[in-house]
Amino acid sequence: MQLTARRLHRWLGLVLGAWFLVVGLTGATLIYWHGLEEAAMPRPAAPSSLPLQALLDAAGRHRDEMPWRIFPADELSDHARAIFPSTAGRVTLYLDPSTGAVQSSLPWRGSVVHWFYDMHAHALAGRTGKLLVGLSAFPLLLGIVLGLRLWLRRGAVPVAETVWPQRGLRGRRRLSNLHRALGFWALLPLLLATLSAMPVSFPDTTRRVLEPILPPAPAFRVPQVKGTGPVDLDGAVAVARAALPGWRLAWAEPADPPEEPDWLLVMLPEHGAWPSGRAAAYVNARTGRLEEVNLPDGVDHARAWFRAFHEGRVFGQAHRLVMLASGLAMVALAVLGVLLWRRGRPVAAA
Repeated sequence: MQLTARRLHRWLGLVLGAWFLVVGLTGATLIYWHGLEEAAMPRPAAPSSLPLQALLDAAGRHRDEMPWRIFPADELSDHARAIFPSTAGRVTLYLDPSTGAVQSSLPWRGSVVHWFYDMHAHALAGRTGKLLVGLSAFPLLLGIVLGLRLWLRRGAVPVAETVWPQRGLRGRRRLSNLHRALGFWALLPLLLATLSAMPVSFPDTTRRVLEPILPPAPAFRVPQVKGTGPVDLDGAVAVARAALPGWRLAWAEPADPPEEPDWLLVMLPEHGAWPSGRAAAYVNARTGRLEEVNLPDGVDHARAWFRAFHEGRVFGQAHRLVMLASGLAMVALAVLGVLLWRRGRPVAAA
């Protein structure tokens, strides 16, 4: 049984090790996605912000069209961001929120970190790639469990040699020491990173599993009152926040009467709150009336928490560092595993 576990662990690593290395490297990089994406951009001139409508207008003037979606500056980015559809996917304008100046125009895959995201999310292969990436979590999980079993049944190997790097070791024993010790310390972060990735990769399956046991969305009754007249983006946000106290704007999609008479305002709980699903509020641009509010249900909250956990955004900077370390550990374990295999192969006679 021990030999079977060892062989299975080895061949999982050899067959999928290159992919595990890619997933670990891209995942570790994406922990600081927004900072890397904006590293070369000028910093905003001041911490204050113009009205959102002024930022929306500035983005529209820059490209002679209104953006599809606009994000205010938030905990992820110092810049306001306006997204425009394009034949290549999308173009994002980064605006100084204090002046409205456009500080960068970046098409999708215009930054290396975008390629890392696409590789990590769907292996550059669209929906089929996303499915395969999600399925790869299962052999990774099996490899982690088998590694734990091999660590627990270490035979004559001293405990210290399975927990800490030891001096004076050479050759294959040195590689084995490093692989075992790193696997011991990376076990829990890798396990949590892998398990939290599954609901992100399979959102529909997650909904089918969790919907029967989690609460439905609370009912929201829209006040039967007339609006105050035409409203711009800031006015629409004020209407939504009055109806949803304790919530803030995550992003907005502009109204475009007559085809699209409503502002779509996607809301999140105020900064510092537990990760939560999004609410959607629709405010009529002509009348200023709140037309509809869709609140998140229990599954939305759970999926938002899993995604935030996987991205290292739940428990502050320490959480980010742990998830970063888990990605780098996956890279190191893959490399050490291949080196161990090479050292253990029989040498052909000359």
